[in-house]
Amino acid sequence: MRDLVLRAAHDLFATQGYHGTTTRQIAERAGVGEPVLFRNFGSKAGLFEQAILEPFTEFLSDWVVSWHREQPATTDAEKIVRSFVSGFFGVVEEHRELMRTLIAARAQGGDEELDRISAAVSDKFAEGLRIMRGALLDHGEPRHYRLPDPPMTVAVSAGAVMSIVLLDDWLFPHQERRPVKRRQIDE
Repeated sequence: MRDLVLRAAHDLFATQGYHGTTTRQIAERAGVGEPVLFRNFGSKAGLFEQAILEPFTEFLSDWVVSWHREQPATTDAEKIVRSFVSGFFGVVEEHRELMRTLIAARAQGGDEELDRISAAVSDKFAEGLRIMRGALLDHGEPRHYRLPDPPMTVAVSAGAVMSIVLLDDWLFPHQERRPVKRRQIDE
């Protein structure tokens, strides 16, 4: 049931926007009663927050588990970065419209619920980037691999992914051929 509700919420928020979507619409799309939404998520804002945070948190947890299984001395730091960038690209791409909503809300301000959600998502992203830096350092150290500035390297990588996905029409004009997703990730 939770997954159905989150999928319905995601789809409606992505197509109609946060303010254009009602809890009644989400409940109908998920095939549940509206009280179920409030019991499980507290509010429309809580549902929106989970629709964004859950996929990112799930990706990050899976990513961390996969890299903790690897032996630091034998793991290529570039492979770690590539796996993070590729996975992060997918999460941002899938939730593009929801992230745009949060960024716009943060820039405009004035909506307390969206401001709170934006802060929570920002905190989770920052936590994820700290974990990424830790993995790079842990796996790079036994091979004496030194990044010039791990926090900056990770921030620039994450920022590049978000920019390419969220501002693609700014970065790749319509009259030009866009690079395929694989090339965007590789670069």
